[in-house]
Amino acid sequence: MRVKIHKKINNLKIIFSVLILVGCYSCKENKKDIITEGTFIYSEEIRHAEGFSIDYYKEFTKVIINNPWSNDQKPYAEYYIYKSGETKNRVLEKGKYAIYTPLSSLIVNTFSYFEFLNLLGELEIVKGVTDGFRIYNPSILGKIERGIIKDLGDPFNPNIEKTIELNPDAVINSAYAQNDSYSERILITGVPVIYSLEWMENTPLARAEWIKMIAAFFGKEELANSIFNDIESKYFAIKKKVEGIELPKSLLAGDNFQGTWYLPGGKSFNAVLFRDAGLNYLYEDNNQRGSIGLDIESVLTHFGDTDIWFGCEANSYNQLMNKDNKYRLLGPVKNKNVFNYHNRTTALGGNDYFESAIANPDLMLSDVVKAAYPNLLSNYSYSYIKPLN
Repeated sequence: MRVKIHKKINNLKIIFSVLILVGCYSCKENKKDIITEGTFIYSEEIRHAEGFSIDYYKEFTKVIINNPWSNDQKPYAEYYIYKSGETKNRVLEKGKYAIYTPLSSLIVNTFSYFEFLNLLGELEIVKGVTDGFRIYNPSILGKIERGIIKDLGDPFNPNIEKTIELNPDAVINSAYAQNDSYSERILITGVPVIYSLEWMENTPLARAEWIKMIAAFFGKEELANSIFNDIESKYFAIKKKVEGIELPKSLLAGDNFQGTWYLPGGKSFNAVLFRDAGLNYLYEDNNQRGSIGLDIESVLTHFGDTDIWFGCEANSYNQLMNKDNKYRLLGPVKNKNVFNYHNRTTALGGNDYFESAIANPDLMLSDVVKAAYPNLLSNYSYSYIKPLN
């Protein structure tokens, strides 16, 4: 009987807290006072990214996240960022949000933003994450272990009750479709969602430029510009080193997964990275932004004589042979010129390639150039890739 009563009390508590938040979300009396039409000053210079824009007004900063799934030019999300006024962020309507800077607490539902926040000096405001066991960042991991940061579980189905308890200023969430059920559930509580669509960009520098987008929510536009200008300068300096190479190396990318070998499309950021590294990639003229799926026999036919292989999902050549003995027929395997992305990992599966690499395209490019043309970067040590044992 006691167990049943206890369960009923817990259920009532959850229902009561959700009803309060939904009720607050429904309060619209102050939304009319929020200014969304202002005196335009200028637009932020975005040199590579296509997924967002930043416009500065006298009254606020406006950030627009473009909708990659629609042709009607309607934004995926609009943020009106104010430097004074209320302290509680608001959902004005679906797709429109009022944000008051600087943010003081965040739930981050995408690993790629840890490094952006770190570079901006804002990693301390992270209060919640998802898939905590797969995180690489030592600072975040340590705070999860000490209970300072809460792990909300599955990124596609996070714990909403824990999210409500944390009461964050906003949630950073990667949108993977036109309609995102997790975001819809978050928005009902009145907590704004900052959408991350940097993964849709098709060049390494375009992805890194999203640091400007998140910096706007902290009023750190100048710092973000300085950081990105340095990244861009380093990237172009490495790219210049491979100009005029007489005998470019050829490459194979990806690996076999459940019977299909996924290779980057010609318009993907990986294909651009390989091209900027002075490498020949068979599908560099392909028009796909996503992956190209082949069977292993086709890979052996078209890529059997390539010089180098990036993205192998094995740590040693013995492990590779145990997966499939056909791998031994590949040129890079014969010549021991195979690399994985396992240079910075944890025992539980955390991988820094999926975290900080997006903000460090110059290091990604340096890795590839070092592997293909080691004499050009003789003093450089690999950041994300690693040769097989």
